[in-house]
Amino acid sequence: MAGRIGRDDASDAQWDRAVAISQVLGPLVGTKTRRADIDRAAAELGISTSSAYAHLKSLKADLRPTALLGGRPGRPQGSSSQDLRIEEIVAEVLKRSYCSDQKPSETAVLRDIRGKCMAEGLLPPGRKLIHSRIVALDLYQRLRSREGENVAERAAPRPGGMVATRPNQIWLIDHTLADVILLDRRYRQPLGRPTLTLIIDAYTRMCVGCYASLGAPSIVQTAMALLRAFMPKEALLEAAGVAWDWPSHGFPEIVHSDNGSDFRSLAIRRGLNTYDVKSHYRPVRKPRFGALIERFIGTIMGELHLVPGTTFSNVQQRGEYDSDRKAVMTLDAFEHWVLLQIARYHRSPHAGLDGFTPLSRWTEATEAGFRPRAVQPGLAEDLLLAFLPSATRKVSRTGIQFKKLRYWAVWFGPLIRKGQGSIQLRYDPRDMSWIWVLAPTGWERVHLYHRQAPFTLREHELAIAEMRTRANASWTEEDLHALRRESTEVIQAESRATRRSRRQNEHAERSIEASQGVFSLPAPENAPSSEFAITTLAPKAVVEEW
Repeated sequence: MAGRIGRDDASDAQWDRAVAISQVLGPLVGTKTRRADIDRAAAELGISTSSAYAHLKSLKADLRPTALLGGRPGRPQGSSSQDLRIEEIVAEVLKRSYCSDQKPSETAVLRDIRGKCMAEGLLPPGRKLIHSRIVALDLYQRLRSREGENVAERAAPRPGGMVATRPNQIWLIDHTLADVILLDRRYRQPLGRPTLTLIIDAYTRMCVGCYASLGAPSIVQTAMALLRAFMPKEALLEAAGVAWDWPSHGFPEIVHSDNGSDFRSLAIRRGLNTYDVKSHYRPVRKPRFGALIERFIGTIMGELHLVPGTTFSNVQQRGEYDSDRKAVMTLDAFEHWVLLQIARYHRSPHAGLDGFTPLSRWTEATEAGFRPRAVQPGLAEDLLLAFLPSATRKVSRTGIQFKKLRYWAVWFGPLIRKGQGSIQLRYDPRDMSWIWVLAPTGWERVHLYHRQAPFTLREHELAIAEMRTRANASWTEEDLHALRRESTEVIQAESRATRRSRRQNEHAERSIEASQGVFSLPAPENAPSSEFAITTLAPKAVVEEW
């Protein structure tokens, strides 16, 4: 049976005719009709009596004119004129072959179907029929079987979305490998692609925090991005040499992330709990739950594709473009560029905000009485300590043994005499020359027993690996430090030759610079504590490298 025509696809003549019939026969619905009444109505409409009875029957079921519109010509949708066995072969091949992760083309499927039909003496179908059967397949199931769950999400109905009713209610955080090649500061040679961490507020769509580094996503990188999001941005902008309004700061109610090991780490979870911030993780392999941050990252990456040295999104887009040769930006310049993109984004109308800009949305909320739960003045260092990796060690007569390093402080003596057991510590992988240890009076810095110049945990681990390779069972801590210094000298000597050595050298230098910048000397007595707390988090041209 042909499908009935609706209001929109009926011609003007069809619609006018249906209205005229409903006006004449409509009054007869629900009344006791006589043959004479039907004959008179049929004569007025210029139709036969039998047609009048048929139209009256349709109007009794539905009084609207659409009930009188005819059906579409042709075979009903979903029907087929093909032999039943041919349809079975087509359905079987599409289910077994086409809907598989091998992703065969339509041509390959057609060839398979035609071969099976000819083997059974059947007339093979044409390409047009096979294409129509493929299009008729359920799109979600087709994409899921060929492309996977993530791609199939594009065809899945997902009503609703993440709803936030105020600023700092929900933050979304994620990492991305930026589509650009960077240069080192010393030799201006290619280093590789940086990792960018971004945090966005679900209500205002403002980027509340960002952080760039040359390392893979880690606890420290996540912590530094969160710290920038928590703190006021004036010092960060001043250090970057830009001047624009970035008012977002304070603690959120929820931090929404994927299931990365850094987001689920003990340091990040407990750090957030310390400041009454809840962690929420997206369901595994369900990227739609992070759509807001994913779209924001896509916006930044789209702009990055216009920068010299871009790698584009894939090999096909890049073509013969030489990203290494075209590269012009260092990591400092890249972070400056990111800050400028954020400034422009904050001032651009957003479709998800009904045309408002993220900045105007934040301003509107503050004018309506919103006040962020701000960081207390003077707590910048405590805030970072809450997010650094932690460990527990015993205080022995020789100090604290940690990562095959020995740390010592004078105040260990009374603890040893009292038989002090385990003690808590925090460490910054960017500078292992000292750690924080929880003393009876609070957190205290504890240096190596033999003072050393700042070095990163990565450098230390490479030195240990080298020592194990040499299979020397009689090494000492001094041997480790000597070997590490030797390795650093080799790396610096070879930095002009290879990207890997340049990257490692740049990584170590920046890590130590960043850690020293964050934890500078105590503020003068007459300096305001709030000003000091902010500036210590944003030294000039600092980008963490771990």
